[in-house]
Amino acid sequence: MLPENDSDGYHLGFVHMALFRTIRSQYQRVVGDERSIKAVVRDWGRGHIEIDWSPGYEGLFEWLGNAAGPAVERFVAAIERRDGPEVAQRRFREGPAHALIFPNLFLGETNIAIVQPVSVEECVHWHTPMFWKGVPEWNGRLLRMAEAGMGPASFLMPDDLIVAGRNQLGLRARTSPWLLLGRGLDRETVDGDGRIVSHVTDETTNRGFFHHLRAVMSEV
Repeated sequence: MLPENDSDGYHLGFVHMALFRTIRSQYQRVVGDERSIKAVVRDWGRGHIEIDWSPGYEGLFEWLGNAAGPAVERFVAAIERRDGPEVAQRRFREGPAHALIFPNLFLGETNIAIVQPVSVEECVHWHTPMFWKGVPEWNGRLLRMAEAGMGPASFLMPDDLIVAGRNQLGLRARTSPWLLLGRGLDRETVDGDGRIVSHVTDETTNRGFFHHLRAVMSEV
């Protein structure tokens, strides 16, 4: 459940509400009025899934907490010289990927995680911040962001672990078919590359992950 959770956009509004009450600038963009949220989810096939937050970003480095200052200006100038202004500005606005590479490699913007199964009901979620080569002045910020999201007293991972544990207890009970993953089936579309796309709160990624997992687990 943890790999699937890493690319699920539905749970944010209630599991991580403490985060968005603290960082109010992100509330409407991520968990506010559903009609105002522009982010989408994609099922790439074969269990590969992603959340694309970039449609909701309006300024540069919003995915990095609206970073600014002399270090940012030097970095922007260097990348624009190397890659050209148009490509550089697009990358600064879109940010890095939020995607799961099936079965257990998660690229979470500036964090990388690997989920290692231990048994049917146990796994280890390894995670590390992604430092930028040649830009050491950013590493402190990246480390603090990782601690705020993934550390033992952070805003994200402790919430997810509690919910995963409760889900596991519910699945073990087997008293009712309560685990439904049908949200958004009526508004999925297929883009020009053959990927299934839907609203970020739809369970498109969940279905894509578990459909492929079931297929590979049932092969003889």
